[in-house]
Amino acid sequence: MLTLSAAVFLFHACDMPESASPESPWSLPPYIQDKGGSSFTLKIPEGVTIIEAGEYAAVPSIGSGADKKTFNTKITRQTLGLETDAAVRTAVTTIILPSTLATIEEYAFYGHSAVKGTLIIPDKVQSIGAGAFGKTGTALTLDLKNDSKLGTIGSGAFDIANIEKIQAPRFTLTKNADNTTYMLAVAEGVATAAKGEFASTESTRGSTPITLNTRLKGALLGAEPQDAITTITLPSTLVTIEDYAFWEHEKVQGTLTIPKTVQSIGKYAFESLGLDSGAGSLLVIAFAPDSQLTTIKAEAFVNTGITSLTLPEKLETIGTGAFAYPRLTDKKMSSFTIPANIKNIGVAAFSRMRFSDSATLTIQSPGVTLGDQLFVTSSTDTVFTTVKLPQVVYDRFTKAELESRFGQVTAYQHLDGRAHTPKP
Repeated sequence: MLTLSAAVFLFHACDMPESASPESPWSLPPYIQDKGGSSFTLKIPEGVTIIEAGEYAAVPSIGSGADKKTFNTKITRQTLGLETDAAVRTAVTTIILPSTLATIEEYAFYGHSAVKGTLIIPDKVQSIGAGAFGKTGTALTLDLKNDSKLGTIGSGAFDIANIEKIQAPRFTLTKNADNTTYMLAVAEGVATAAKGEFASTESTRGSTPITLNTRLKGALLGAEPQDAITTITLPSTLVTIEDYAFWEHEKVQGTLTIPKTVQSIGKYAFESLGLDSGAGSLLVIAFAPDSQLTTIKAEAFVNTGITSLTLPEKLETIGTGAFAYPRLTDKKMSSFTIPANIKNIGVAAFSRMRFSDSATLTIQSPGVTLGDQLFVTSSTDTVFTTVKLPQVVYDRFTKAELESRFGQVTAYQHLDGRAHTPKP
């Protein structure tokens, strides 16, 4: 006859891990902390350097057939004392990783859908495998303590749809209301945006692609990384923006303010910025008052969606094609001024920039060197109704040479408004 005490023992034995025995009563493993109400913290012990594939996944397998992946996971109904696999997937609400961790293999923490708050990736982590935190988290903040060491982040390493914020020592990404795109803010204290540091992809395209050591890995931005950023905020400490630094963020719109501390902007730094920001969107490049900017290198803002531009007073050099081929559609400027301090403007620096039918160009610098095809691709193009230049600039150019830079102009004038007839 089964006694009451024996029945109770058998009931609890059903929930024991397979390795448990009647002599060793069931208890949570040391890496699981009970928060009450079937809610747990998964805390990996200090000293661990590698989390193996699927080691702490919330599911025993994913996929089917030839694509099926089976995990020898330590997170099971038995280890948590739960009745269903579905309960396992929502049981862990916090994951704490050790400071010693260096490698997180594929699917290591896959499927913990109820994790919330902040997930900290320690500063020694160098690689995160594909799907490592796939389907993990809800309204999660991802804290990358040392993103510069992250050489590899595998495909689908994080469930982007469930991450609200990504923070790292040099940048923060904050999710927009659409839950698919981000606002990028470079951290205060950053003085140099290094080559390709905040580019949308890890290399340029073409027959000879250039590797870009971007901090914005594709696994953080999603399937279309060039479409992931809608605004960029630069810090008041920024001095140098190197080549390709913010390359190809095509959905950026609104105002990009270049802080007054910035002194130089590298080649292709903002190429394709706002190129595809959408109908009716505006992209304004604004230089802060008292800007210290002296150099804009070749094609720094080529092929962008720029709709408004005022050059800073201390600017000295504008490289070849720096603002060429903007996609302005119907957004056209009625006037444009090149300040007095500028010494050199490269070939095609403003080629194809669009202006209204009665637009006026004013060049205030008497010693400026003007590259060919400055605003036009052909001397027969019509861009400006009126062009105003210092006398010393007129002295250096024939009418044909002026037309090769400005196209067909209705009226040439001096800076004081007096008419001028170019020399043949």
